[in-house]
Amino acid sequence: MALYSFSKRKRLSNLLCCVLFICCFFRYKHFLRDLTENTSPDNPEFQQLSKTVKAVSEVTQRIQDNARSHENHLQLRRVQKQLKGRKTRILTPGRRYIREGWLKTVPPKGTEAKPKMFYLFSDILLQAKPCSPIHPFNGDKFACQQIYPLKECTVDKVFGHTKSQGGLISLTFARAKLLLMSDDQGDINDWYRSLCLAIGQLKSKNTVVHRRDELRRKPIRSEPDSQNTPELQQTRGIKRTMMLDEEVREHRENTDSSSSIPSTGESGYSATKRLKPNQAPAARPQESSGSSCVIL
Repeated sequence: MALYSFSKRKRLSNLLCCVLFICCFFRYKHFLRDLTENTSPDNPEFQQLSKTVKAVSEVTQRIQDNARSHENHLQLRRVQKQLKGRKTRILTPGRRYIREGWLKTVPPKGTEAKPKMFYLFSDILLQAKPCSPIHPFNGDKFACQQIYPLKECTVDKVFGHTKSQGGLISLTFARAKLLLMSDDQGDINDWYRSLCLAIGQLKSKNTVVHRRDELRRKPIRSEPDSQNTPELQQTRGIKRTMMLDEEVREHRENTDSSSSIPSTGESGYSATKRLKPNQAPAARPQESSGSSCVIL
């Protein structure tokens, strides 16, 4: 028992030290920022102070992001424990908790509005009802009834149906329509702003991701980057040069064999024999002899 209490006190002291360090770190950031703003740019220490302020600001921003992420994780775990069973999964990466509260759902047939518990997250709206209070295990929990995705949701205010008592908002989804009412005008206005903000952020995020995917697409006729490496281009150039040299060599051989006509001996006979009839000369020249004479 004494060992347990000692370890517990040690954890508490470590946590207190971390909190004090974070508080002092934030004060140190403000102190450095004020010192830099009151330092002349001509001062030789101005550059070093500016770099220090930038580094300290990055660290403090990281600490704040981690704190918000931890708090959001705790909220998701709390909501998960409030729901009955494990079928509904709340702990999902990238999901943020926004708010929760009681709202009345107005049925389309005009019957009495029933209060329901709603949980608003960054991507879904969860509707739940309280479990039976006489249940031995789930008396203080909620049963999930419906999950509405905010990706294809539009929200509108409905005027003239509450007689200046509270408010009414309309939610239109891909396959459902929901009318939510509250007797508190300020509460329904807060819900309306939270829903509009969550839907707008979700749609803008999907648009940015879609544009990035389109920018990453390559033309249809372009070759992949893996086929345009410098080594592969050099190999292709060598092969193309060898093929051109071979074609030029064959062309020269064909040209020399077709244009050369020997004048004496058996080679001349064979060359004459290879000529076609229509390519034969009109008159055979006289054979040359050892002595030549000129007739005047």
